[in-house]
Amino acid sequence: AALLTIGLSLLGALRGAVSAPGAMSLGGQFAMSAASAAASNVGSSVGQAIGKPLDSSTTSRKSSGGSSEINWTNFNYPPLIRIIHYSLDVLPSALTGIVRLFNLSFILTVISCLLNFLDTLIIVGSSDASFKWIIQSGLHLLLLPAAALATFYCGYRGLCEPDMSLASRFKMAQPVLGSIYLIMAIVPFGCVHGLVKLGSIGEHTGGKGSGFWTVAIFVESSLWLANAILALVNTIRAAKWDSISGGGASLSSGRF
Repeated sequence: AALLTIGLSLLGALRGAVSAPGAMSLGGQFAMSAASAAASNVGSSVGQAIGKPLDSSTTSRKSSGGSSEINWTNFNYPPLIRIIHYSLDVLPSALTGIVRLFNLSFILTVISCLLNFLDTLIIVGSSDASFKWIIQSGLHLLLLPAAALATFYCGYRGLCEPDMSLASRFKMAQPVLGSIYLIMAIVPFGCVHGLVKLGSIGEHTGGKGSGFWTVAIFVESSLWLANAILALVNTIRAAKWDSISGGGASLSSGRF
């Protein structure tokens, strides 16, 4: 948890250096500032949640075969990094679908940022696009998945434990991320290949255009748009769950 907080602070400082006047467009500065703020704010909640004493870090529910527990200090996710606990095995069917969609938004964020970084490497190498785009894309690859992971964990644990503070953080952070995803699906700035960027490909290719760049724009914008819609769905489902469970879900709750 401490490493996550320190990492987000360092990324914020690096973002500030790269977004100095002339380094990127106003839109790029807005997106990165929002991503950094979301990661930092939600990350602080994750830092408080991760590493709670064992007597308060487990949630139990009775099942037909006995009782099951969620050990929140059994860090097993994401793969290789393993800084949070995530498992659908002990969740009731009422929560499984909701939590799976929370996680899907995080996965889509990682895929979109990784794809953008690879596309940007190719585009910068085959056109007169600025090298700064690679730096911007690299920062997105670090900041946005960090914010998405923190948001996912707040929603997952907030509903399962339940923890009203974490659940509230999720319902605030998820719409913010959804807005960022929508912007990145449409607006063309720096390394972000929004749909509107289709009209400016010629500016960086000597008027020849680029089939690869065109495909990259359609694929990336589709992923960002899908994630923006998913973020809206997740926010609505979390709010509905709260309204049904009276502000917090327990693992023994009924179907949703």
